[in-house]
Amino acid sequence: MILETPRGAANPADSQPQASPPFSDLACEPFFIVGFQRSGTTLLRMMLNAHPALAIPHDSGELWASYWEAAHNALGSEQAVRGFMERLARDARIRAWKTDLPGAMLFAPPLPTDFAGVMRRFHGVYAHLQGKPRWGDKNTGSLVELDRLNALFPSSRFIHLVRDGRDCALSHLSKEYVYGYPNVLRVAHEWREQVGLCRKMGAMLPATRYMEVRYEDLVQAPPACLAQVCAFLGIAYAPEMLDYTGQVKRFVPEEKRGLWPLLDKPPMASNVAKWRRHMRAADRAVFERHAGSLLHELGYETLVPPVNEGRWLELWYELHSRLAWRLRASRQ
Repeated sequence: MILETPRGAANPADSQPQASPPFSDLACEPFFIVGFQRSGTTLLRMMLNAHPALAIPHDSGELWASYWEAAHNALGSEQAVRGFMERLARDARIRAWKTDLPGAMLFAPPLPTDFAGVMRRFHGVYAHLQGKPRWGDKNTGSLVELDRLNALFPSSRFIHLVRDGRDCALSHLSKEYVYGYPNVLRVAHEWREQVGLCRKMGAMLPATRYMEVRYEDLVQAPPACLAQVCAFLGIAYAPEMLDYTGQVKRFVPEEKRGLWPLLDKPPMASNVAKWRRHMRAADRAVFERHAGSLLHELGYETLVPPVNEGRWLELWYELHSRLAWRLRASRQ
């Protein structure tokens, strides 16, 4: 949301001489938290956002990705940049940041000249208003967009949070997560493809720019895991990161909190390997038949192939996925 200049008052962005913004768009390179849906990225975001030096707004919900293409035709002139930024500032996903972005700061000269500059400006203003010197972005949709983000920010850093795909599947099928994939087979396909692609792109980057973090480590040994993340980002560890639970109301929109019912509680080690207790044997077989190679590559326990259980269930899931796709298509 933009805080407009009152009618009749001078607009600081239009006054002469024009001053530089009270923050630096180029003060530091950003970092991006990526991960498959229900891998704990919101938990990691809340922890890092509690660090005195880091500002990470609410999940942008593919905000930036939805404007990438439009930006090519919208940033040709200063007037066009201003119009583009005004449209962006009205987006509900920016309002979900729960911070009013003053127009005098957002449109302070010089205006950005490219899309990366626009992202820096929005995040820079947000970070400045939080009293933080460095910004990051958390978006599960960026999991398969490392190449594009790398082109926009050649010195940025990526934190890929990885969780056992079978636990991700259980969370996708839970009543809390209304955006989940429809069945275990679909989750297995998406987890394998998205996580695998992100790891391949990450392997092309130097170790100083790409880091994999295990969800299991984050919830079982938070201080040690967060210390490693801080070292990767080049900042000192801050114990305040473990006090994130008291910031949920401030940094998570009320209408979205139901998606993460445990976010206001300390990390729960019991969330590790929930599939052992709650996943049916047939569902486990279906998942591992389609994503077992990646599970094994990541060091997770898997059944010894060949896995033959759950063949009829798998057929039903395939039909279910096709019917769900056709139903969505008919509604569009």
